[in-house]
Amino acid sequence: MANMELFNSTKLAAYFLWEATKCENALGLWHCAEEISSFLERSRIDSPAEIASILQRGKMDQGYIYFVRHIAFRIYLYTAREDALANWYDAERLVADANWQQAAVALALLYRGSKANGDALADVKSDAVRAYYR
Repeated sequence: MANMELFNSTKLAAYFLWEATKCENALGLWHCAEEISSFLERSRIDSPAEIASILQRGKMDQGYIYFVRHIAFRIYLYTAREDALANWYDAERLVADANWQQAAVALALLYRGSKANGDALADVKSDAVRAYYR
């Protein structure tokens, strides 16, 4: 059951990444969704409301900049698009999407649960994410 939840949450988060970036590398977007959700889990972001509170700080707030920078960097890594401004704007659009927030946080909570239970994350594709949660 957890693997199906993991698959569905990753698929949904990757879809929202595709909507934001229009990148055609489906596997890259899948890895990106996993990496972003891993970042959310490590940052202890447990709900979409916590993402919303970061966004409410305003675009000049250091917490906002830090958060969006991490998302934009992962978009850059997995889409190979070198346009930093486009990556930033896509990250801002993505984090403002309530549906993406829900999918990414659900995935992050699955990661946390698997780590706490000692379960293997067999369905995770990204080596970096798998290594972190072993």
